[in-house]
Amino acid sequence: MRSPDRISEQVLRGILSFKGAWIFIFVCWLPAFLADWPGVFVIDNVFQMRWYLEGTISAHHPVLHTYLLGWILSFGKDVFGSWEAGMCIFSLLQMLFLSAVFAWTLKVLREYTGRRFRMITLLCYALIPYNPVSAFTATKDTIFAGLFLMTVVSTWKIVCDREAFFSSWKRILWYIALIFFMCAFRNTGIYIFIFSLPVFFVICRKYWKKLLLIAMSCILLWGVYTGPIYQSLDIAKGSPAEMLSVPIQQLACVMVNSPENMTDDQWNLAVRYMPDYARYAPRVSDPVKDSFDSELFAEDPLRFIKLWAEVGIREPVTYAAAFLSTNIGFWNPFMQYPDPGTYLAYIPYNSANLEQVGVSWAGQIFIENKSMIPALDVFYEKMTETGGYNRIPGLSFVYNIAVAFWLTAAGGVYCVVKKRYKTLVPYFLLLGLWGTLMLSPVVAFRYGYPLIISLPVVYAMCRSGKSGI
Repeated sequence: MRSPDRISEQVLRGILSFKGAWIFIFVCWLPAFLADWPGVFVIDNVFQMRWYLEGTISAHHPVLHTYLLGWILSFGKDVFGSWEAGMCIFSLLQMLFLSAVFAWTLKVLREYTGRRFRMITLLCYALIPYNPVSAFTATKDTIFAGLFLMTVVSTWKIVCDREAFFSSWKRILWYIALIFFMCAFRNTGIYIFIFSLPVFFVICRKYWKKLLLIAMSCILLWGVYTGPIYQSLDIAKGSPAEMLSVPIQQLACVMVNSPENMTDDQWNLAVRYMPDYARYAPRVSDPVKDSFDSELFAEDPLRFIKLWAEVGIREPVTYAAAFLSTNIGFWNPFMQYPDPGTYLAYIPYNSANLEQVGVSWAGQIFIENKSMIPALDVFYEKMTETGGYNRIPGLSFVYNIAVAFWLTAAGGVYCVVKKRYKTLVPYFLLLGLWGTLMLSPVVAFRYGYPLIISLPVVYAMCRSGKSGI
């Protein structure tokens, strides 16, 4: 007869195996899903479904995600008679994907960390409320988070065993595909990858030819995807205002707070670009950005850049304040949410209220949440959208993206001090992600979620690996 200790040992091994962890995490997420059935359909999804149904897809949101969301929700509507059925299918598929990524990460961590740490990580992935809620929220950020975590882990494995990776064309092709899909689910993904390349070449200089082939393949594939393929699908270009959130905020801040420091010509031109400058809100750029004259900008982009630079020379302090105010949640670890400075939920739990946000179009889709476990519905709403976690001492730090960033930064410094230079490649991916967050139009949990779920990998890189390149 087997002893209790031996049985416990086998149970732990089973739970920490890939299949065991996958099942455990997914099952732990099901109550939250049933409490908020059929998932969270946010305002971005409303516009994506409109584009999909009208056949006017925009690159404003990742095109592949728009098609995926449209296909699955339309399938549910056609086969089961409701948009909620399609949303249910989408949520379950996304939950299966993200839980599988977490289970795979735990499997990789087995080579570098102890069982206790992996068990704690497993419980965090399974039980912290924002993980299941993120898993059934239909934004592109959930799938991107999973793909980004896979990219960080895969890159770490590459630099730890360069010979094994660069000698296998199968692994090389898999990595190229992974980078492509990561980029396809967040438009800034390609910049994150490119940002990591210089240090990648230094660490893997022995294999620079194959690494160059990988880099060029990823960039070329992305160029074909966003070029000829977009054109063949008649994809509309995204507004340049999305990339100009920071300059728009900075100019609007000066116009509202220090208009006397602008010349008449500067003022008149700025008003043409941003007629709604008076709606400036320090925490979110959308009120001003949404009215930005993209056509005027397209006529002469350098004219806007010159205007922005000239005003900035006069008002550097105002520019710095505007910049740091918009992205405050990505660097200030003491921020608490919900933030009254923005109308957007830090972690959305309820599907978009179309009347509240003023969205209306013929045939619009409304996803109605019908809780199957009302008591849990209240709990998960408090632990996400309404910010009830702030009442539990210390728990707000677990939800804070800035905390995740500073922990990551500290891990990077530690690895440099210990001369574990090869870890700089995955660290540059994390740093590149944070850099794109600092240019975001608003602080939202989903934007920084990839940083938070990558923390176990950061810890593992600090605790394991040999020194040197």
